[in-house]
Formats: sequence, C-alpha cells, structure tokens
Amino acid sequence: MASMEGRVNDLGGSFIASSSEINHSFEVSLEKIQPDVGQARKRFDENALRDLASSLSEHGQLMPVLVRPNPEKRGHWILVAGERRWRAAAQAGIKTLLAIERSSEHQVASLIENIQREDLSLLEEARGIKELIALNGWSQREAAKRLSKSVSDLNGMLGVLKLPSSFVESVLKSEHPLPRNLLIELARVQDTEKQNQFFALALAGDLTIQKIRQGLRLTAESHKKEPYQQNSPRVATLTKAFAKWESVVPQMLEKKDRVELRRIAHSILKRLGEEE
Repeated sequence: MASMEGRVNDLGGSFIASSSEINHSFEVSLEKIQPDVGQARKRFDENALRDLASSLSEHGQLMPVLVRPNPEKRGHWILVAGERRWRAAAQAGIKTLLAIERSSEHQVASLIENIQREDLSLLEEARGIKELIALNGWSQREAAKRLSKSVSDLNGMLGVLKLPSSFVESVLKSEHPLPRNLLIELARVQDTEKQNQFFALALAGDLTIQKIRQGLRLTAESHKKEPYQQNSPRVATLTKAFAKWESVVPQMLEKKDRVELRRIAHSILKRLGEEE
C-alpha cells in the first residue's frame, strides 16, 4: 500500500497550483503548529469539525496544510491554510499532519483557501480583506483584481466594517442571520436615526432591502415637503438658535421667562405679517 505521503503527492496536482514558492510535503507534529492570529476566520462550526475529524480518522489526510516558518520559534510553524484540518486532527487524536511550506504571500493564500473551502461570513471576509490591503499596501482596485472581485463589490463589503460594533456583535449572535446584500445595504444608510430603526427591524428578522429603500424614499419625500428652506444665512442662524429651545420643557421655565418668550414670538410673527 502506498504511504500517506505518496498518496498526497499523487493528489497534490488536483489541489495545489504548481509554484516555485511551494515545496514538497513533510510531516510535522501538531504541537509545533499554531494558527495565524491574523486569520480572517474566527469561528468554526463544531458539527463540521466533528465530521471532518471522523473523516480524517477513517480516510486519513488527503490534502496537506500550508504553513510558513514561525519567526519566533525555530522548528515551529504558523498555519497559512488548513486550520479546520488542524483543529479536526486534534479532535481525532492525530499527532502529526502533512504540511507544505509556503513562505510568500501567505495572507492571500490563507484568505482564498478559506473562501473556497468553507464560506466566511461577510464580516469575517471583509476583515480579512482589510488586513490584506493594509499588509500589502494594495489599492482597492488591486485588491479586487487579486481576489477576483469587482471594485464595487469590494467597496460594498468593506463598507460593512463601518457598522457599529454593538450591532455587528448582535448580528453574529442573532437567531436571524442577515444576508450579505442586506448588510451591505444597511452600511450605505447615512441617516443615523433611520439606520437605528433598520437595525431593530434586522435583529427582529423583519427587514428586507425593499423596506430599507422604501423607508429612505419616504424620508426623502418628507424632506421635500418641508415648507422652509434654509437658503438664507439669517434663517439658518435663527433656526439653529431655535433648535436649542426645542429641548426645553416649558414647565422648567420660570413665569417671567415664559412671558418674555411669548413677547418675542409675538414680535417675530408680527414682523412676518402672520399676526396683527
């Protein structure tokens, strides 16, 4: 029977592109491998890991993990791609894994491998892409090209990172997972008050893209119907001054203050011709 390494090398061409940056596979102890702290994926499906552990026990390892040297520990390695296999092997009690060293562009290999092998959430993918851009000094256009995405899609994904962290954490724990396109649409809402209303609907599982667009359209239409336009600097100054009074509760004012305010209001209306 062919050795495990022989079987892997026979299959290698099916999984890993030929490159001078990639060496032959070798066996390494699990204890000498550690995950990359910069890895995009932070959460792993426990049921999927158990299934993979069972498969490794029954069929062995059919694909090596990708690693790079650990600069802080001689003879130790950091995972570039294959953290699910590494975790599953530990669950299965497997002591060693077949690995292939890849010393350059390991961040790109790691992100792409995760996207292809198991779907990342939009937030995890966006965080990973942002880190890639920062580490490599890419423009968004270059990042889009390297990751086979359109620039508009990439911009939409990165926009999700601007959502409030409290909302993001609630989404991750919610019983109503939000579709990718809905999160992207939410991130594009500029009106904070409206965005908060949409957040509440989203966490209740009652938000659609149609509701977002309808809500924004109604808000825009109501603004068009406002009778006063702040075109004049004088009007803008008066409006700003009046806004400070809107939050004042009348009962908090002394009687003499209320009398004075009525006198001022009467004077303003008279000047506008609204009152004789």
